[in-house]
Formats: sequence, C-alpha cells, structure tokens
Amino acid sequence: MERQTDNRQTAIAEVDARLVKSILDGNRVGFRMLINRHATTVRMFVARFIPLLEDEEEVTQDVFMKAYESLQRFDGDKANFKTWLLRIAYHAVLKHLRHEPRLEFVELEGLDIETISDDATNTLLGDTSSHRLMLLKKAVSLLASDDQMLISLYYYDGHPLREIAYIVDRSDSYLSSRLQWLRKKIYQTVIQLERNEKD
Repeated sequence: MERQTDNRQTAIAEVDARLVKSILDGNRVGFRMLINRHATTVRMFVARFIPLLEDEEEVTQDVFMKAYESLQRFDGDKANFKTWLLRIAYHAVLKHLRHEPRLEFVELEGLDIETISDDATNTLLGDTSSHRLMLLKKAVSLLASDDQMLISLYYYDGHPLREIAYIVDRSDSYLSSRLQWLRKKIYQTVIQLERNEKD
C-alpha cells in the first residue's frame, strides 16, 4: 500500500514538473491546470489557520500569484511542486497572522515542561475521548502560529520531516526537537485547562 502511495506521488510530481516546464516555455493554460491540481490542498491548509472566508480566499489567491511570479525559481531537485507550493502557503499564512491579535496564555505553575516524561505525554495525547480531544484542539490553538502549522503538517497531514524542513526552512534536527517540545507543551496546556475546569 505504501509503495502504491509513493508511486502515485511520484507520478503526480512528474506531471507537475512537465507542466511547470511547459508554462516556462510559454504555455499559459498550464498554470490553470496546476492551480486546479493543487487548489484544494492549498485552500485546506490556509483555511485551517485563517477561518474568515474572505481572508482565506485572499491568502489563497496570494499563494498562487506568488507561485506564478516565482515559477522560474522552482527547483524540482529540492522539492516537488506541491511541497514548494505549501512552502509559499506557509509563509503567506504567517505573514497574514502577524497582523492578528495573539491570545495570551499563562504558564502552568508547578509543572516544568522539562520534567514531563515521554510516557505521560504519549498517554495523554493517545486519549481519544471527546472531552480530551476538545482540550487537545484548544491547546494546539493556543500555540504560536508557526508551531500550529508545524503540528498540522506533521500530525494532521502526515508530511515527512524532510518535506516540512523544506516548507518551514529549518533543519530536520531542529524540527524533531521542536516537535518533542511541542508535545510536552500541549500536555502541559491540557493539564492546565483541566485544572481550570475544576476551579
């Protein structure tokens, strides 16, 4: 099954690469085809972080405009077109969110993030009860925008670490340690939210 998925992704990447080449050779219709192939992926990614439809549409359009303007810089040896497009989307969303007000969140007293064990984190994050899932969603929403996108790309969308490293312009090792820290941060936040419910 995994091999079929890899073969399908390789075929998609090859078609995209041919379309990019034809666009750079003057085929204007080709870009519309590229948009049609990846519009849903980009729109879903943007909508996850920008809930207002008008803003979501504007940012999505900006992503495709930027892609068109930068198409000659696309390098298929570094990433496939979809990953390259998500890199543009990532930065467009970050730029948009910089102008949005941030939620302030107080650190949980008495629970140092460094003392949280991996076992405790795994147990909490593996709890699929509806109440715990609601708290997990809330905890993720309280993270910084770039951390929310990192969680989304890795856990929700299942992108490999090397692709995410390209999208967010960070090293694999940085992302690995950041994800581990974020898991503990989410654990800490969920515990705090549960304590707040009891008060």
